[in-house]
Amino acid sequence: MISNFEFLAIDIDTSELFKTINMAEENYTHGDYEGTLTKVRKVAENTARLIADREYIDIRERATFNDVLKDIRGLIPNKKIVDNFYEIKGKGNNSAHILNPEDATKENALKSLEQVFDILAWVMLTYIDPDIKASAIGRFLEPRAQEMYKTAERKFIYIQTVDNQSGLFNAFEGTQKIGEGTVSSDDIETDWSPNSEFLRTAAPKRINQYMKTSGLPYTLGWVELAYKKSTKSWFHDYDVHNVLKRSGVKQAEQLEGTEWFKTDLETAKSAIKAVKEGKNYLNIPADETVVEEPIIILRPEQEAAVEQTQKIFKKKDRMLWNAKMRFGKTLTSLQLIKNEQFNKVLIMTHRPVVADSWFDDFKKMKMADEGYNYGSVNQGETLENLKKEDHPFIYFASIQLLRYNNGQTNLKDFSDVDWNLIIIDEAHEGTQTELSDTVMKELLKEQTKVLELSGTPFNLLDQFDDEQVYTWDYVMEQAAKKKWELEHPDKPNPYETLPKVSMYTFEMKHKERFSDESKSFNFREFFRVNGAGELVHESSVRAFLDNITNPDSTTNYPFSTKSYREELRHTLWLMPGVKEANAFEDLLKEHPIFGKEYAIVNVVRGSSSDDGVANEVDIEKVRHAITDDPSATKTITLTVRKLTTGVNIPEWTAVLFLSNTNSAMNYLQAAFRAQTPFSHEKLGMKKNCYVFDFAPDRALTVMAESAQINSGVGKKNTQEQKQAMARLLNFMPILGVSDNGMKTFDVDRMLTQLKKVYAEKAVRSGFEDDSLYNDHLLTLTSDDESMFNELNAIVGKTQSQKTPKKVVINENGLTDAENEQAERAKKKPKAKRTAEDLELIEKQKEAKKQRKNLISILRGVSIRIPMMIYGMKVDLSKDITIKDFIKQVDNESWKEFMPKGFTKGMFQDITKYYDAEVFIEAGRIIRQRAKSFDDLDFIERAEHIAELFGTFKNPDKETVLTPWRVVNMQITKSIGGLNFYDDNFQSVTDGATSNLHWVDNQLTSSVYYQDVKILDLNSKTGLYPLHSAISLYYQRMIENDDSRFEADRVYQEILANNVYAIAKTPMAKTITERTLVGYRDYKTNVVYIENLTEILKSTQDKGKEIVEEAFNQVKFDIVIGNPPYQESTNENIMRTGQQKRVKNVFQDFQLLADNLALKYSCLIYPGGRWVHQSGKGMKEFGKNQINSQHLRQLIYYPDAGEIFGEVAIPDGISVVVKDYQVERETFDYTYSYAGEEVTVTRSHPGDKLMPLNPSNEAIVEHIEVFMRNYHLKPLSDSKVINQKLFQVESDFAELNPDKVILDQGQSFDVSHQIKLLTNDKAGKAGRATWFIAERDVIKVNKDLIDKWKVVVSSANAGGQKRDNQLEILPPQTAFGRSRLALKMFDSQKEAENFYQYVSSYVIRLAFLMTDESLTSLAKVVPDILDYSDSNNLLDFEKNIDEQLQTLLELTDEQMVYIKEVVDSLRK
Repeated sequence: MISNFEFLAIDIDTSELFKTINMAEENYTHGDYEGTLTKVRKVAENTARLIADREYIDIRERATFNDVLKDIRGLIPNKKIVDNFYEIKGKGNNSAHILNPEDATKENALKSLEQVFDILAWVMLTYIDPDIKASAIGRFLEPRAQEMYKTAERKFIYIQTVDNQSGLFNAFEGTQKIGEGTVSSDDIETDWSPNSEFLRTAAPKRINQYMKTSGLPYTLGWVELAYKKSTKSWFHDYDVHNVLKRSGVKQAEQLEGTEWFKTDLETAKSAIKAVKEGKNYLNIPADETVVEEPIIILRPEQEAAVEQTQKIFKKKDRMLWNAKMRFGKTLTSLQLIKNEQFNKVLIMTHRPVVADSWFDDFKKMKMADEGYNYGSVNQGETLENLKKEDHPFIYFASIQLLRYNNGQTNLKDFSDVDWNLIIIDEAHEGTQTELSDTVMKELLKEQTKVLELSGTPFNLLDQFDDEQVYTWDYVMEQAAKKKWELEHPDKPNPYETLPKVSMYTFEMKHKERFSDESKSFNFREFFRVNGAGELVHESSVRAFLDNITNPDSTTNYPFSTKSYREELRHTLWLMPGVKEANAFEDLLKEHPIFGKEYAIVNVVRGSSSDDGVANEVDIEKVRHAITDDPSATKTITLTVRKLTTGVNIPEWTAVLFLSNTNSAMNYLQAAFRAQTPFSHEKLGMKKNCYVFDFAPDRALTVMAESAQINSGVGKKNTQEQKQAMARLLNFMPILGVSDNGMKTFDVDRMLTQLKKVYAEKAVRSGFEDDSLYNDHLLTLTSDDESMFNELNAIVGKTQSQKTPKKVVINENGLTDAENEQAERAKKKPKAKRTAEDLELIEKQKEAKKQRKNLISILRGVSIRIPMMIYGMKVDLSKDITIKDFIKQVDNESWKEFMPKGFTKGMFQDITKYYDAEVFIEAGRIIRQRAKSFDDLDFIERAEHIAELFGTFKNPDKETVLTPWRVVNMQITKSIGGLNFYDDNFQSVTDGATSNLHWVDNQLTSSVYYQDVKILDLNSKTGLYPLHSAISLYYQRMIENDDSRFEADRVYQEILANNVYAIAKTPMAKTITERTLVGYRDYKTNVVYIENLTEILKSTQDKGKEIVEEAFNQVKFDIVIGNPPYQESTNENIMRTGQQKRVKNVFQDFQLLADNLALKYSCLIYPGGRWVHQSGKGMKEFGKNQINSQHLRQLIYYPDAGEIFGEVAIPDGISVVVKDYQVERETFDYTYSYAGEEVTVTRSHPGDKLMPLNPSNEAIVEHIEVFMRNYHLKPLSDSKVINQKLFQVESDFAELNPDKVILDQGQSFDVSHQIKLLTNDKAGKAGRATWFIAERDVIKVNKDLIDKWKVVVSSANAGGQKRDNQLEILPPQTAFGRSRLALKMFDSQKEAENFYQYVSSYVIRLAFLMTDESLTSLAKVVPDILDYSDSNNLLDFEKNIDEQLQTLLELTDEQMVYIKEVVDSLRK
């Protein structure tokens, strides 16, 4: 509908008023006059409150409309406005309170609309935007019913004068009016020629509608279309006015308006002709026409982007422009480069096709005049030459070029440039990958700034603070368009050609047959094709095509009438897949309407898949079908992803969604394809374009997400949410089917949808997203500080993500009232903000920063919630509230899955910060999703369950949730079975093809057989038993030789007879059961055994007995799983304030497996330390395990991150496979690091420590031979390697401040004083510090005080992770636990020689051969004992490494290897 009130849409404070009054106009056109009066009254009352707000009048919360009017009427100088308010109030009251009142007439409704129009126009000019021209608001016109699917507007220019034969209109004598109007015709072959009979008949009808001079006796002198063929664009009356003014023709100032000129008809016609020919004034020959070179002037929003970016770049290195298509990002970026004088600029994009636009704009912006050169692969200068020259330059490169060959080929040419600025165009595409991260690390230098450009940065926003994002979205663009029209009615509108977008949603018939898990229509199923490429539901699809091409009184389907099809001549249809598009194309061509009227262009025909990358051939297909005269053709373009990004087909007027597009990013990119400007002589200027979606819920969700992201809407501020949503709907109406035809969705419906968006985001992120929380976090008081600090102390210890060191809540915290005042202050023009306003805005800004910190703490709790909701035994029909959640989790599971020390009471205290509705909806999504998987084939179900688990986060290193990838890798690399991944365990698909395959090895046939019993001995998620069950299921399915395979029966038998699991906690039991059976009532063998870990620590026999009892004496053939690694120690705090060293418990579960399994066990747990018999409880276990004759296979991953991602496991990871049927003298050992694997056959090492890396084995053998030949002991035998050598604890200085003085270089008496190196305080916050102390503080080993000592950091004694801080301490010194002595000497020279020895490459590598803990430190380091200059082995005046190479008989290649290894660790 063309509304009288569009001027309200430009400001967020009037956006809701516009939404309501627009609905009142709609009511009027439908004959609902009572509804019109009610809504007019509501708008009038809200407008009165807006006036009060702008006049800073405090209105009581319960004040009536009458009360408000009393308060404001004295401030309104215009009596007519006051009278209008009171008359509207009277009629509206009647309408609101009396059924079918007499006042509800058409005349009264129309009068009320006009009265409120006058009120709102006055308010707009007085309070909202005084720059608006009153003439631009125009006159009130009677609302007309919506014209459906009108896409274009034809503008005409007319010349008229007033007939003054009566002598009554002398003021008009000798004048001509040059004005404009719009005209439509369904018949595009109408005679549109200048001054045609059709135009002379049609134009006056339109002129009379909106002319104030319509009562005058005027004569129409001339009328023609305002179209310039030369530029294929439409012009305005003011363009003609400018030609006349530049030619010396005067305006008739005595007449109202700007359109009247003192001239004759022929001169006015000449001015029109001049505009069409591109002339600026009259009376010059055509060949002398001066075409002024356009001067690029940035629009206000472009200037704002540059200004904000310059400000951010002063303190931060990254900026994001969240700017929609046609923002002018290239021109604006180049202006930024000029302003900041960046001299080495790299432009990167995933889409090389945009190179031309960057080069064109480089020339438009006259960058060369500023001294810049331009380069790219195909245009401008080469990078090689640009690097040589001393000129500023801009280089354009595709991300594909930089990433080619994993960055090994081209990247080096770019990484040696000190880039000032890197611009990433279309930053949402292909930049969020590991390879792209590698590219950026190589390119970024200390001073490099990065500007990322994207119209749909949904996958990027979390990486930026609010101030680092400049947003220019569709709503802002359309508001600017309207604002310009109102403020500058006589100037060219730079936004004029950008069409308005409307969205129409339709429910598919028989939706229930094709619904997906979210109850949205499933197009993939609807368009499913069989092996022959035919549609399975062909009859339903044919019926759908018939529905949308037949008139319907309520739905108004877009192709249901001839006139609609004339408007929607060229459209883009999105399909769910290539095969579906091909089959649908065939059906469309057979259809009696689509097949006859439209050319069907299928751009994915001939493709096996659609990766979204379009080429010239695809575009040419569409262009060829449209032809040079789009008014003579009609086309439908079918695609999947091609042509949905970065491609403009101006003739498209609508996008039709027939695909399951859940991604807001992909959806919006496709939806805005039809918004490309288009002008045509016959078709007119495109003013409207459309999105048609047949899955309303999904469409609304995507649009709600878009509104939330671009408005930054808070969760608590409902008013702000409503305003932002109203603004979106004002500029992009979203309509759905109602009983009275198509009806616009209201704000409340969209806000409900927004909650679903928040919940979906929370689920997708594993409850890491901010959308889970409300804005109570903005208005905290100092009372909350201790609670958050207590929580931070708990969460900070367990989670890997960063949390603030300390929470400090501003004592003068933001109150609710101040928060509202700050919001009001932000809406004021900057010049009108008071000092108090600025203070409140700053205070709110600080509160928002604080909110982010607090959320980072709450996340440590939140990420543990989804998996527990997934496993809860609660009826699906019941929602799980936060209180329900607390009640449902048993205490044992709470301790296991929540942060250590975090109680239910503490959670109760923080529930007020969660958005209760989002929490419930998120829980509903998780459970419904899990339930929906029950309808799938069992193998497909397993894939979906694994995908869902992929959203559940590893909370901390004590609660490792074994990823599906690791389950597949551990099991199939050892005992075989079904592998869902590729051979590198990176991806479950190869393009569109599944990587699912069976892995067979020597053990597989004796693992997967009919009567096998497989036990997971520590189930948390159920993924291990699920993998076993699906492997057995797959095997039986493959072995089945008839068509009567009863999948359900087979799977139930496997669960009942073959697969068993011990759950870690009671809730882990229900989670495992959910994973295995979903919401079906199948028998499972999952048990929870209370205190199993404690029982195993004391006696293995009891452990075995209790497990066998739990499973009714079942004998297990195979034991698998990921046992717990360490005992819980949250309450074991040492006296020093340091956490007590944890005790390993995984070995107890390996011993349990040894006792239970008849055939094989396959477990995964920390690896390096047990192999080197290092750490608590590892000496005996490690030695027995590595020498066990049942050890069959050992896979060692030195970097636990390769297996468990960010989980902090300092030790490596080992997969241990044991075969209890055979005794072996050797085992297979695999060392896997950075994607490379080395497998060797090893003998049991006996008492020796086995080198973890096989590449080191030969070197270690050389060292051992050297030690044997020279009868040397390892350095580990040194008597001073003792962390308690002087028994000075870490808290000594803190507890004894009277016994130490900070060493500041002062002298001290060596007869009774010493220098003491110890921590300044206990715990992690302590730092090693030198003090002066009395000698008698040292109670043991006093004789060592006066020795020369060579020491290392006790935290990294072997240098495995970082520098070991090797240093020499002189006599009269002692140290605490932070240092460890390697050797002590009587002379300085011996100490220096030893220092030189252990600093050599060979010895540094020898340190690396064992774990850094004291039980294994330096076991491979030879101690030559004599470090004096007179020793027989080494000359300390010469190169130590060269001498050791000779002594150890190492090759040059081995020496190169040694240096590489040591240097790589010491960087």
